Amino acid sequence: MSRLDLDWNILLTSRKDEERALLKEVEELGIFMRTDFKGILVGKVKDVEKFMEEISRRMPYSLSWVIPIEEAFPVSVERLMETLRSRIERYADRINPGETFCIKFERRGFRGRISSMDVEMELGAHLSALLNRSGKNPKVELRDPDKLISIQMIGNLCGIGIIAKATRAKYSFVRAK
Repeated sequence: MSRLDLDWNILLTSRKDEERALLKEVEELGIFMRTDFKGILVGKVKDVEKFMEEISRRMPYSLSWVIPIEEAFPVSVERLMETLRSRIERYADRINPGETFCIKFERRGFRGRISSMDVEMELGAHLSALLNRSGKNPKVELRDPDKLISIQMIGNLCGIGIIAKATRAKYSFVRAK
């Protein structure tokens, strides 16, 4: 990756072997590029909500799913947990008392060095403790939470976005594993 390394706000996945077709289908909606990982594109759009409305209208055949990203940053394996703990604390204010949440972490690269489940469990416990200290008494809900914090790691780059249940209900193509 090059010019979008730290300035992307959309992650797209394509159907099998459809990266080029997807790039063509979304080229006029923003700046998109392939990554070093098969089926994964990142992009920069001016308005994420308008982009998702347009995708909903067009429903590109080659698209599997979309993840809105609010911040993108470099990360190292050695400091991964420290960096992510600090970053997810910024989202605590957006989880209201009584709401459910979960953290989904998907890594591309570093097979065998990073366990997605371990990252999710540690970050979930960290955020839950932080929310408990602020009196919000959160509940973790893995299937259909009110707020889903999606962390997407693509090699040494990471993107985080918080996706509300209403957004996932409105756009069937917005999801995180």
